[in-house]
Amino acid sequence: MKVSRSTIIALAPETVWAEVQTAPLLMHIAWPVVRFIPANDQPLETFKPGGRYPVKLRLFGFIPFGTQWIVTSVHEPDTDNWPKRLRDNGHSGLISRWDHWITIAPHVDGGTHYSDQVDISAGIMTPFIWGFAQFFYWHRQRRWRGLARTLRARHLIAAEMAIYRAARAARDFATAWKALERAHIVSQPFLGPHLANHWAMLQFALAERNSGEVIGQIVRLALAPLGALTGRIPIGNTGRSNVSAFQPMPIPDDLRRVIEAAPE
Repeated sequence: MKVSRSTIIALAPETVWAEVQTAPLLMHIAWPVVRFIPANDQPLETFKPGGRYPVKLRLFGFIPFGTQWIVTSVHEPDTDNWPKRLRDNGHSGLISRWDHWITIAPHVDGGTHYSDQVDISAGIMTPFIWGFAQFFYWHRQRRWRGLARTLRARHLIAAEMAIYRAARAARDFATAWKALERAHIVSQPFLGPHLANHWAMLQFALAERNSGEVIGQIVRLALAPLGALTGRIPIGNTGRSNVSAFQPMPIPDDLRRVIEAAPE
């Protein structure tokens, strides 16, 4: 029996192709429906042509579901031609055939057209495994769309932090603060980057010997986890001590696309 699902991912196809060949990406998009645990002592980082990777499966993170072999081959990996495809012709004691093809190509309206096609054979269990696979690949593609938002945000944060470091080195402090503020606007929904942004602001304020900003950043470092837990984030807030930590603010147009690109 076959499963076929497609979606549009708001990332460049080159980015999706690079990510899909990594084990951390598989772990992320499968969680929490399936957890993959390497069945030997070899670390699982990337999927290479001709690779054979035994993994223990845990449904919903804790229910044992046997050992699966991931058997990978890569198609069109080193050319500029699209589509590119990754195949996992896997199997387990329960599932004799799990022939999974991931196909990646540019979408006409931008982003990436992404599809999962799986041919499943598991004897009398085939209809049940097929039903689970329908749900599983719907979940994976939903997680992919959510991950796209996170990756876009992290790339933008990295770009703003590079501007900050260059401006600080050039002693262009106004531009440095502006870059930190823009990075803060994007980072607020993500606790780790949000805390890192306030830490950078605190270090910069200390270097400037700006006591008011130092106190403000210490307070905001304490408030950031609370905002993440409650979901009460002041959209557009620049993160500086010269504005209320709870005040929503207008978002620059070029950042709005990232802030408002919610997962589907």
